[in-house]
Amino acid sequence: MVWKGVPMKKLLFIVNPRAGKTKSRAPLFDAVAQFSRAGYLVRVYITEAGGQARDIAARWGGQYDMVVCAGGDGTLNETLSGLMQLEQRPLLGYLPCGSTNDFAATLHIPAAPYLAADIIAQGTPIALDVGRHNERYFSYVASFGA
Repeated sequence: MVWKGVPMKKLLFIVNPRAGKTKSRAPLFDAVAQFSRAGYLVRVYITEAGGQARDIAARWGGQYDMVVCAGGDGTLNETLSGLMQLEQRPLLGYLPCGSTNDFAATLHIPAAPYLAADIIAQGTPIALDVGRHNERYFSYVASFGA
């Protein structure tokens, strides 16, 4: 797709509406506006059940230049797990909207969605190590009980 003579980039935005303490979606609208200003055509998927972010990322992620998820650490892990199933993986962005956001705090990702969206849209991608145990992927921490 071309807009004003410039090819538009496509962004898949996966949102977990139940993540976090606040349920306001207004900050996410600001994030979508930020992506749009940066030249992205944005498609939004709202998750309704656990595991759905993984399924959406695996099914549709390969058709996009970037996939961004908004939610907590679990939403990020699901999205990452879905993208890891793809041959060609798009860039991954994360808007921390969970209760704790340990992963975001470690990487100094701003809690304000519009600030994180600006970094995603304008920033330079960084490499992220991804681990796998059996068929499960993880990006931050893996734990188990004895």
